[in-house]
Amino acid sequence: MRCFETGYVWGCLNIKVWTTRCFDYYFFHVCRALWLMTTLISTFADTFEEIQAECLGNRVQFTLPGSLSLLEVYAVNNTQTVLLTPFLAAQCGYTQKSDPWGNMIVSASLQSCFAEKQGDKEIKVAMKFKLYKLSTLSEKVHEVSKSCSYTMASREILCDTNFMEVSIRNAIPDVKAAPVKQWSIDMPNLKLWRIILFTPEERAFDKETIEQKGYSLYSSPTRLVMRSPYNMAETYARHIEEIDMMVFKSVVLFRERWMMTIVESAAVCPTSGASVEGDTIFWRLPLRITPLVSSEFEILEVHMGVNGRRLTPNEMASHSYNMRLTESHVVVGIPIGAPDGYFKSHTLKDQYHISYTIEPMLELLWREGVDKTKYTVLFPMTTPLTPWPPQIADKTEPDQKMFDVFLGYFLPDVELLSVTIGSELITVPELIFKGIVLQEHSFPNDTKAFSLQIPFSEPHVQIKKVHLDKTTYTLPVVFGFTVLPDHSSFSHSAELETSVTDTVLPKAEGSCHQDHFDMHVAFGSVPSSELKIKLGQTELNDEILQQFEHHLNKTHLTIVVPFLSPVVALESVQLTGIEGRIDVKMYNSMNNWKFNDVSLTCTFLVKLSECFPNGTVTVVLPKLESVQYLPGELSLRDPTCKPYYNEDHFAYFRYNVTSCGTTRKFVEDTMIYENEITSKTDPLPQTSELEPEPEYRFIVSCVYVANATESMIFHAVSHFKEPHADVGKGELSVSLKLSQDMVYKLFYHEGDYPLLKFLKQPLYFEVGMDHSRDSKMAVGLENCWATLTKDKESKPRWDLIVDGCPKGPEQTKIRPVIADDRIDIPDHFKRFEVKMLDFTEKDRSSTNDAANTMRRVFIHCDVLICHTENTADGRCYKQCMSPLNPQISSSRVRRSSRLSEEDLRHVSLGPILLI
Repeated sequence: MRCFETGYVWGCLNIKVWTTRCFDYYFFHVCRALWLMTTLISTFADTFEEIQAECLGNRVQFTLPGSLSLLEVYAVNNTQTVLLTPFLAAQCGYTQKSDPWGNMIVSASLQSCFAEKQGDKEIKVAMKFKLYKLSTLSEKVHEVSKSCSYTMASREILCDTNFMEVSIRNAIPDVKAAPVKQWSIDMPNLKLWRIILFTPEERAFDKETIEQKGYSLYSSPTRLVMRSPYNMAETYARHIEEIDMMVFKSVVLFRERWMMTIVESAAVCPTSGASVEGDTIFWRLPLRITPLVSSEFEILEVHMGVNGRRLTPNEMASHSYNMRLTESHVVVGIPIGAPDGYFKSHTLKDQYHISYTIEPMLELLWREGVDKTKYTVLFPMTTPLTPWPPQIADKTEPDQKMFDVFLGYFLPDVELLSVTIGSELITVPELIFKGIVLQEHSFPNDTKAFSLQIPFSEPHVQIKKVHLDKTTYTLPVVFGFTVLPDHSSFSHSAELETSVTDTVLPKAEGSCHQDHFDMHVAFGSVPSSELKIKLGQTELNDEILQQFEHHLNKTHLTIVVPFLSPVVALESVQLTGIEGRIDVKMYNSMNNWKFNDVSLTCTFLVKLSECFPNGTVTVVLPKLESVQYLPGELSLRDPTCKPYYNEDHFAYFRYNVTSCGTTRKFVEDTMIYENEITSKTDPLPQTSELEPEPEYRFIVSCVYVANATESMIFHAVSHFKEPHADVGKGELSVSLKLSQDMVYKLFYHEGDYPLLKFLKQPLYFEVGMDHSRDSKMAVGLENCWATLTKDKESKPRWDLIVDGCPKGPEQTKIRPVIADDRIDIPDHFKRFEVKMLDFTEKDRSSTNDAANTMRRVFIHCDVLICHTENTADGRCYKQCMSPLNPQISSSRVRRSSRLSEEDLRHVSLGPILLI
């Protein structure tokens, strides 16, 4: 319910008024009902609650419940009713205080001025209390009395919180004027003449004068009572056993015509002796109080109490109190926070402090000769102020879009008045009216805390983008508090700050494959239109993306980058292969935010050189990032043997083992041909202080064993699994192979892929039935084409053979098949040559360097198997239009019936890397 409470002080009254303001029509009726219920309960409580009175040794105590507001206190005896002012209370033996729970406590000495005494044992104390009733807003007077039975010692000394009191029995000697009658000070012939007070010098006064000064003197036939407030002019301080004590010493002179009686009395009360050590209060009281005792005395009893009540040993143990006697002192230990005391809030220099207050009591009984003295001390003590800075616990859940703070801990006497948000001071009612959630939490240890929830949409909240993916919300707040009942104030400031991850950053990652990088870029929450991506130094756009196999949508980009692409930095050529690195950079084009760069380094096991049986050697040497040279400046041992072809990022060599400075050596039954590719710089002048550039050297070796040929380069060669090829349906299977040369004797095997080829090298393909011996069967090529992926349906697609005929003689050429030692049935095979330069010619028209990237190509063919004797349908034997004779009828080119997928076998080959 949106309600709050406020406290007010009217004059000398401390009244807490519950003001309920409800800002919702529905809650208005609920609040009104609660107010009526509270009023009704308060009325009944005032009716049935009683003022408690109890006897506590040589004192009587009255307790007024906190629900009753005390206006005035009166002392009553049989003849008069006297208003107790603070001055009169200290003079006559009364004290008044309140506890933290709002109860008012009034206590009186059994020797107080208005007590009705019946001998030494029966004493009656009566009081009147004028109260203010909240329920009726009217005054009411309650009279309460309490009779106590108490046996007094020869001397009673009471050190209360506001007065010192000494009572002496048998003050007047037993002077007899008749056998049955005792002399008394009430006899007209024996009068109180003078009172001598010590400062410590002697000063004489009459009874009226000392009463005007604030002292109290009372005499009866059996006792003399002297009382003094603390810090009077005729009291003095003494240092006894390291404890400061206040001394009230007097001599009372009674005079008769022929005689004078002297009565000495003294009250000595401590004003120090308490100290704090760690979390314990220690109180020390001297055992030998020299103004009170002679050299010979005996301690009979020592008791401890709290708030005027004597405690049993079990009660002391349950509250962790301890008491011990030393040679000179009685020492009491009290843990700070014991339940008989209380904590109080304070302010000091706008800071929150607390103290702990408790009122322990010591009772000592000693004997001197036959006389006993009971010494009672009530000694309230308060610890020094301790800073208690409020602690803020940030419980903000960023997803909730609001600050949620917990501020504690405070004592019950602290009230929150306002919260300054930014530069605006807002009172508690105004906070609630604005819809800001403010709650007060109470805890079993009698403390409380506050929780505050402020939405991020509050105008004073500062919003700042401090990181690419985070928004920081900051709000300075100042909490304003007051301490009751004195209404001292303090504040506590804090800066609330939380960061919300509201942007998902782009993230790039990749993986290594046989001959390419697979890179995946997730755009996160950055719009794809604002995100710019660079591969190496090349920024991707629609035109560049078309040169790569890729998949792009609104959330991510997946791209396949061949390892010899210009966007790849080649770092080294090792025995383990070529080490390449691709750098991916991302930034936001709208605000130029740069996101995390990603670099991926992979090792690719690809043959860079080939040794052919006719002695021809080909080498493709990529340019390394770490070596400063131009591919066109490379040469073999013979400086005139330059690259057969080169571009900025590679050099292609083609030479014979008998040329270009190639050396040969024999090792058992093998011949090893070796050459090296170097980049040499001109020697520097002898006077130059510059160091020469390092020489680049790459060794190529070919080993020939009998009729077998093995190519070896300066890296380890690993066999790769050949890409999957679809097998034709039925009992017959066909395969697609790539020949090493135009004679179709040696073919590349599974471990040779991915295969590196130069653009100007023609490729020689053969399609055949591997295991058939049926001379009546024949193989026909329906369609052949190239793609950038294994998927035969992928785009882009380049046609090589269409409907059984070459796409064009300048690009594709059908080669004849003749029988030899490998081929028994020529009809089982088809061969064709592809000129790859023409294959990529249409992409060469692009002026962008990224268009000249390395191609990763897969070749696909649809193959049909037909019967040689069935020539009517023209599926195996047909004529294609000749460019030299275009008059040939087109009907001879077309087939009589269209082929279905069931008639075709599909084969694939690759990848082939073309540079």
